[in-house]
Amino acid sequence: MLVALIGPDRFLVGQALHHYIEKFAPEDAGLGGLNLTRLDGARITPDELARMVQAMGFLADTRVVVVEGLLSRFAGSKSSDGDDEKGEKADAPVKGRGKADPGLTEGFAQVFGLVPDSTVLILVERGAVAKNSALSKAASRYGKVEEYTPPKGVALERWIADRAKGLKVRITPGAQAMLASGLSDLQALDNELEKLSLYVGTGGTVDETVLRAMSYVSKADDVFEMTSAAARRDTKGALTQLQRLVDGGTAPEGILPVLAWQVRTLIQVRDMLDQRVSEGRMAEKSGLSDFVVRKSIGQARQFTMAKLLNIHHLLLELDRGVKTGRADAEMSLDALVVEMCR
Repeated sequence: MLVALIGPDRFLVGQALHHYIEKFAPEDAGLGGLNLTRLDGARITPDELARMVQAMGFLADTRVVVVEGLLSRFAGSKSSDGDDEKGEKADAPVKGRGKADPGLTEGFAQVFGLVPDSTVLILVERGAVAKNSALSKAASRYGKVEEYTPPKGVALERWIADRAKGLKVRITPGAQAMLASGLSDLQALDNELEKLSLYVGTGGTVDETVLRAMSYVSKADDVFEMTSAAARRDTKGALTQLQRLVDGGTAPEGILPVLAWQVRTLIQVRDMLDQRVSEGRMAEKSGLSDFVVRKSIGQARQFTMAKLLNIHHLLLELDRGVKTGRADAEMSLDALVVEMCR
């Protein structure tokens, strides 16, 4: 069995991958992951992939082979009708080993056609893939392709309602709209809904009042201003903004997850800046919304990747310290903001 999971929404693709792994190689099988193999599509060769998909399962009827990034590795390779992904008659450079051996594409396509019933080969692409490339056509021919795009507007509100139902809580239409307008990133929304479900408890209701008290949607702009001041190395301004949040009734424990999400976003954007990804492709590549990317680029330019990773590490340590009672949230946040400004 061959299935390709493709789409710009990393959260939905990740959920689909988790579903397939749980179905065909459940972690509770007690076999230590012996029937689950993960491969780097940027480095694997056809022979290596063939060996993996032909291998027999260990004390199980089915094994799963997950390959990330294989289809996008040959994004510029010719399709079977001789055209490249742009419809031109020229060979485009490809990534990885495909650059040295144009026969790799055909080799992988042959492997796709020989996947035994005892193996589930999952090709994962967390971004867009040219549908007319040779490997994309081979994946469609020998298996099935599932595409995942982030919902928007009413569809996003419906997704929020369905996710809340899955968490065994109710959410009012007003709260759905508030969350949808404040966040378009599904991973961030999922994290937020999980936190809110814990707050209201099973069977509880998430409404606008709960959001104002607990959700970072209402606090995101204030935390963004604090982070902007830190990016400018304006220690006084950042600490003043932090104090405003606290004086306004926002608990330090409520600021931490907002700041953590923003720092993770900056890490993604900084990484793309370092890789010289064009601003127009950043949203597609990262799965973040265009709005979030545009808003974060200026800040990300003010930090090095090493600095952002250090801040993220400090945030994790602070969160652990607060939850175990080893750290005072407000005092520790002050120290963290000062460190961000250095």
